[in-house]
Parts: sequence; structure tokens; C-alpha cells
Amino acid sequence: MRYKEDWEQAKKRMEAFWAGEMTDRCCVAATGRKEGGSYRSFPKPEKAEDRKIYWTDPELIIERNRDVFENTYYAGESFPQIFTNLGASGLAGYFKGIKVGYEDSIWFFGSDEVKGDDPETIIFDKQNFLYQKTLELSKAFVEDSKGDYFVSMPDISGNLDTLAHLRGSDNFLMDLALNPDWVHAAIPRCLEAWKTTIDECYAITKANNDGGSTVGWLGIWGPGKFSQMQCDLSVMISHPMFEEFALPELKAQAAFLDKALYHFDGMEQCAHLDSLLEMDDLDIIQWTCVDGQPEPTEFIPTLRKIQQAGKRLLIRHNKFPVLETLLTELSSKGLFLYCEFDTEEEAKQMIKLAERLSHE
Repeated sequence: MRYKEDWEQAKKRMEAFWAGEMTDRCCVAATGRKEGGSYRSFPKPEKAEDRKIYWTDPELIIERNRDVFENTYYAGESFPQIFTNLGASGLAGYFKGIKVGYEDSIWFFGSDEVKGDDPETIIFDKQNFLYQKTLELSKAFVEDSKGDYFVSMPDISGNLDTLAHLRGSDNFLMDLALNPDWVHAAIPRCLEAWKTTIDECYAITKANNDGGSTVGWLGIWGPGKFSQMQCDLSVMISHPMFEEFALPELKAQAAFLDKALYHFDGMEQCAHLDSLLEMDDLDIIQWTCVDGQPEPTEFIPTLRKIQQAGKRLLIRHNKFPVLETLLTELSSKGLFLYCEFDTEEEAKQMIKLAERLSHE
């Protein structure tokens, strides 16, 4: 790999991670600006039509990312990749009638065409601009890469989150309470669109990605068909509702994948943790450090519980005191720390810290 000369060594550590084992230390993906490097500025345009091009033109995206690759030091298990990013829970963008805003990110707004009493109005449109762009971008990135970097799976997780985009969150929360039959009929339509997209993108990217897949914003590679799952909406619903509506589709997604990661978005989801830990096909939980919530060091018993249930654990952080405590208090087996630092020296320091503190 052009920007990652020690990829084979990193891959061995990650393969041990997926096996719940450890080689010489836990997995740490640490990045920082190369000594002497300088990132170019690519400001987002002011006009909405230009921002649409900013987010969807493959040549512009490749130019921005190549600049990052050239100037980034990839320590430990970090690696260069392009994040195929067309909006969080981007699956919503593939359905007829969805309204799309191209801003600091890509945002989705409720569709008047999706009726809360008719699941037939939820229509996956394979000719849709964003769906076609997802495939186009994946192909363009792979063609440009030629093995220089990896290409992530698209950020399309969250079937209930997708329905909240399509209906509007307030409307969809009412649907869960007042029209559960409609919700149960709607979820499989989202699930099939998700499966189709995962299959299409994996077929395009797997050879370029050393036979595996990556989750772009979390800097992690997994063998085979690997992707993220989520239910951010779960922080607003009861646990019985989570078990009725979210858990069955999460189980179906995890069974469909070779490796499955769950994006655990904040401490409110602890209400659902036991159900997640009982999922046989769920491999890894990513603990999200939500702004305004306590540091993950305040949840050591919960993090240990995740590990003791046989699940791998990914934590994204960049504060050395917090990282040192996590390395000390948690098992290094099945632990993956993703750290984005300002400098190459900090990335190197993080690897040394992990080498010193990793333990069984």
C-alpha cells in the first residue's frame, strides 16, 4: 500500500483482534500530520449547487483525500482510505420523494410522498441520484486507488433512523406508538435496500480492500463483508419498543454480514445493552464519546461488561490521560483504539503507550 508500508503487519494485529486475541499489543489506529507536511485548504462553497458538486464529484473528493494521504502519518493499525460519505444514515437518500440538503454534511428531510398509513409509498429507487452516486463513487475511488488506499463501505446504517428521515422524527415516533403495523411493514423495505447496497458496494471494493471492508469514519478494517449498524433513534424509545422494532432488524443485518459493528451512540443506549450483548452475530461495539457526556473512563464497568460478553470494543479518543486509563483498566484482547492526533510525534507516542500498557 503506497501510503502504508507496514500494512501486512497491521493486518496481522487486526486479524488477531477479530479472533479475540492479541499479538504484541492491542490494536491502535493513530494518525497525525507528517513532520514537515501541510494540508491544503478545501473550503466548502457558499452556493448550494456548488456544495452538491463538492460532496458528489469523484475527482474533487479524490483530490482532497490524496492531499490528506500525502501529508498524514499512519501509525499502528491506521491506514489511508476514502470515506464514501453521502450523509449519515444515507440509505434515506435512496428512496423516492426524500428531500436532500447539501450543507456542512448531507442532510435528509421528511418526504411528503411517504404516507404513515401506506408502506407501499416507501419505494427504493435504484435510479435515484444518490444511489447511483454511491456506486459511481465506489467505482471511481477503486479505479484511482489501484491499491494505494482503501475505499470504505457507504454510511447507510440505521433502518429505523432511515424511516425517521423519511417521515420526520416527530411523525415517526408517533408511528411507533400509534401505527406499529405500518412500522413492521416498512422496516423490511429498508432492510432489503440496505442489503442490496451492501452487496453492490462490497462487490466493487473487496479486491481493492484486501478482501475486506472498512468503516470509514472509524478507521477500522474487517475481513469479508463488514459494515456498521446503528439505531440512534433508540435513545428516544423504551426498551420494549427497541426489542420489538429495532432488535429483529439488527439481528437480520448482523447475520447478513461477515463482521458486524454496532455504533453505540451515547450512554442512553445502556438501557438496550443487554439485548445487544445477546446477539450471537454481533462482533464489535463502538462506544461513542458524545459531546457533553462523561468520558468513557467513567463507564469502565460497562466497558468491561461488553468485553466479558465476548464482544470486541472500539473507542475513538485522542486525550492521553483517558487513553492511558482505558489501556490500564480494560483487557487488550479485542480492544481497538482509534486516535486522530495533530502531529506524527503524538501518533508515535500513542503506539509506545499501547506497547507499554497492553496486557491480557
